Amino acid sequence: MSEFLGFIGSAYTAANPMQDCQASINWFPDTDKDPGAKVEVSLLGVPGLVDQGQSNYTGQVRGMWPLPGNASAVIVVGKTVLLMTVSVQASKTSRPIFSYSPIGSLNTSTGKVNIRDNGAGQICCLVDGQNLYVYNISSGTFTVSIDPAFLLSNFIAEIDGWFIFNKPNTQLFYTSPLYWNGVTAFDATYFAVKDDSTDNLVSVIEQNRELWLIGEATTEIWYNSGGQYFPFSRLQGSLMQIGCAAGQSVARYGEGLVWLARSERGNNTVVLTQGYQYKNIATPAISYALNKYPVVNDAIGYTYSEEGREFYVLIFPTADVTWVYDFTTDMWHQRASYDPVSGLMHRQRANALMNFQGMQIAGDYSTGQIYWQTRTAYTDGNYPLVCIRRCPHLWDKDNRNRVRHNRLQIEFGYNTTPSNSNPQASLKWSDDGGQTYGNEHYVGIGLTGQTKNRVIWRRLGMARDRVYQLSFSDPVARDIVGASLIAEPLGA
Repeated sequence: MSEFLGFIGSAYTAANPMQDCQASINWFPDTDKDPGAKVEVSLLGVPGLVDQGQSNYTGQVRGMWPLPGNASAVIVVGKTVLLMTVSVQASKTSRPIFSYSPIGSLNTSTGKVNIRDNGAGQICCLVDGQNLYVYNISSGTFTVSIDPAFLLSNFIAEIDGWFIFNKPNTQLFYTSPLYWNGVTAFDATYFAVKDDSTDNLVSVIEQNRELWLIGEATTEIWYNSGGQYFPFSRLQGSLMQIGCAAGQSVARYGEGLVWLARSERGNNTVVLTQGYQYKNIATPAISYALNKYPVVNDAIGYTYSEEGREFYVLIFPTADVTWVYDFTTDMWHQRASYDPVSGLMHRQRANALMNFQGMQIAGDYSTGQIYWQTRTAYTDGNYPLVCIRRCPHLWDKDNRNRVRHNRLQIEFGYNTTPSNSNPQASLKWSDDGGQTYGNEHYVGIGLTGQTKNRVIWRRLGMARDRVYQLSFSDPVARDIVGASLIAEPLGA
């Protein structure tokens, strides 16, 4: 008789799922390398969503940006541009309450909106791929630029008072006048070309006061050289032979950048820059998944931190999937929203996210709802937050005989919610290597305050190749400390 401790892990479904078909949806692995730790790997529940007040506007939340001072933020819902402010301050016993007031309107209603301010509390600029919109923070006015020197843009960067824009589907980028106030005309001569290679520019972003020009196949880095005829110059020797498959996937992480990349050989992957180099952080299983999606150029990416961990969230709207990379463990997991009517899982609800007043504030991809994202919440807004863990194949590797499964024990954390409900975990399994699954088997994880409850399934039968799938959706804490299976190989 032997004990299997590999139930907990990351998302890893191989190209051939008969080799490996692991899934971690709305659970992510946490590791502890200390030799005194009870277990080395546990599972933590992903953050839930708490309603932060209806904005009273419907549509996708297309962009969010905290303004200087962190007392207000600009949010785009559909066509409407809102100013979010605090109406009730936070206390030790309650969260803050936000108010929303419209400040302007865009000429488009879908697609990501990029936002920047000049850092001096003066103006905030928004671009949607077609127009430039300027919000004067001091006066509260909102205008649409009609300057003929504005050449369209779907990205903005800001360095030392300069706003930098890209011209879509070209190699060209250009700047506003220094400390531009949104009224003074653009200087039509202030443009340059990403021309170390012939690929078009896909995204522009500032990082450590350097301008990163990320193209379809290569990446260049420029800096503010104070030039007489154009303020930025190419940083010699910084060309990287890696491009970008989706401009909106680019996000900052520490001293580097992370994005959905495309190699010159046409493969989709995810890269993290380190200095002027990059490394691939996608596993073969993740790369396999990314390269199956029919559309990837609409991918959205952002980073955030919570409880000392850093995450990169990568959303595929067309594929209806969300992948998340944990920089702390170098592991991937999925996040998903559950539709109780259809019983299907979809991409996560958060379409945009910002750090505002010490909280992660997220915007819904379809309803215009604004949420506080936190691990202290156990629902997905008004819907259940469904967690799924599918374990590796369990089989007799030495003799390939049948295996008798005697007992599976999963140790959940303590139920600390005020309700005295009886939350249930569900287990089902497949005896054909993950192709089909049997019935659900429910076991309670413990009432509030119970600290010695064990979640055990016994007399689980025999199989040559078994895969277990655990599900949990009750609105209580769902962290898993560890799991163990007692099983024994049998004769042929």
